[in-house]
Amino acid sequence: MQLPIHIVDAFTLTRFRGNQAAVVRLPGWLPDETLQGIASENNLSETSFLVWSDARQAHEIRWFSPMKEISFCGHATLASAFVLFDGQPPGQRARFWAAAVGVVETQALESGRISMVFPRRDARRLDDAPQALKAGLHPAPREYWVNQQAYMAVYDTEADVRAARADMNQLRTLNPLDVVITAPASDGGSHDFVSRYFWPANGGDEDPVTGSIHTALAPYWAGRLGRSTLVGLQASKRTGLVYCEVTDEAVEVSGHCVAYLQGVIEV
Repeated sequence: MQLPIHIVDAFTLTRFRGNQAAVVRLPGWLPDETLQGIASENNLSETSFLVWSDARQAHEIRWFSPMKEISFCGHATLASAFVLFDGQPPGQRARFWAAAVGVVETQALESGRISMVFPRRDARRLDDAPQALKAGLHPAPREYWVNQQAYMAVYDTEADVRAARADMNQLRTLNPLDVVITAPASDGGSHDFVSRYFWPANGGDEDPVTGSIHTALAPYWAGRLGRSTLVGLQASKRTGLVYCEVTDEAVEVSGHCVAYLQGVIEV
């Protein structure tokens, strides 16, 4: 069986930056072991698989890291919308459905970005963090938070986040939760906050850009900074910009994409 595949750099305007995602459109669902095999062969942060559903009037979407199926992935959703919108004028819309988040509405904006509307996944403050989390981050952050996806460690400065060291052996034991570290941006930057994301138990050591965790980061920083429209910089080696708008119930996450590869895979 031959299947079309696209590889897209998401949350960036510059090729070889942002986070890579593979997008594979399927006529129907293949066995899970085949989907995992494709994702492992691709060896990217995520491979997204799309199947159109007449019943849902949406593309059902599933995401796989090289290691396992992931319940929620922002950058591969962005890449999937980019593939669907290819060659179309701004204003196009696409609807996705995933078990963990329900319906996700996406739209191609006049700015060239693609927006995605996700439910808020606010973090709660932890009075006593797990010992593995404390031992896994150096230096120690100022405070710890958690949501259903990851522990969130808050530092005082952008420089702290950029310089922080993570002990992957310690963080791996926090499975199924990942770890994000964050701080306010340095003065004079084009962004409002920074982050880095570690997920050794679920995908790899450090994720280049993680759209999904901004459903927790954006509400947190909206409360801290007193505004609902924010730009987050993920300070990985590849880097990426995530544009966020926070409402009472949702976070609109948007970003740019750049095409890298289009081809056919044999299954």
